Amino acid sequence: GVLYAAGAVLAWLWIIRRSRSMDLPDDQLFNLCFYSLLAGLLGAKLFLILVEWRYYLNNPMEILGTLRSAGVLIGGVVAGAAVFVFYCRRKGLPTLALADAFVAPLAAAQAVGRLGCFSAGCCYGSPGGGPVAVTFTDPVAAAQTGVPLNIPLFPTQLTEMSADLVLAAVLTLMWRKKVSPPGTVLWTYVLAYSFLRFIIEFLRGDAVRGLWLGGALSTSQILALIAGLVAGAMLLRNRRRQATESDHG
Repeated sequence: GVLYAAGAVLAWLWIIRRSRSMDLPDDQLFNLCFYSLLAGLLGAKLFLILVEWRYYLNNPMEILGTLRSAGVLIGGVVAGAAVFVFYCRRKGLPTLALADAFVAPLAAAQAVGRLGCFSAGCCYGSPGGGPVAVTFTDPVAAAQTGVPLNIPLFPTQLTEMSADLVLAAVLTLMWRKKVSPPGTVLWTYVLAYSFLRFIIEFLRGDAVRGLWLGGALSTSQILALIAGLVAGAMLLRNRRRQATESDHG
């Protein structure tokens, strides 16, 4: 939870710095970041409760235990994005341009959050991993997250952390080059992260994230599939629109 919050603060500071270069009101930028991050933190915990609703229905007092947990990351991203869009539209802010600026810091924050997952032992991988396998030995981690002890596991948390950092670097280059039209960096992030998350889910060994279709897919994979299809369609639409404008020009 501490590392998840640290990632959120890192993203906040980076976003504020980027947004100021766009000559937008400081108070609106502050509120936009605050409400989006708050929604992300609450959404991640709410999503955890929804995914494990049977457990929390039978153990309602355990809901208080989510205060110590980062929650489900993809739930936080969805909730934060919804509040982000709502606030931008209400205040007349350039939604797509700001989203392009925000996604690299978001990817970096996710990387820090995955380091938090690794530290706690949650989101652990399936048995195996060969030379890169990690082995958890702390009984506290097993009690809190269910991670199996003294068994080599694939390092899904560190794998996603590394991929998120690479994604943050690529998105930063795209933003600095001012790729057009607005929204291109955003949809590139959504498509890339959805693909990454869909693949990594196959390597995870925990079932807390919710499994469907006889365990074939997780909740995150279903959401990632939907998000990836939408992102691909938006990027294709933007490309066709640019080509049409170039022909008319």
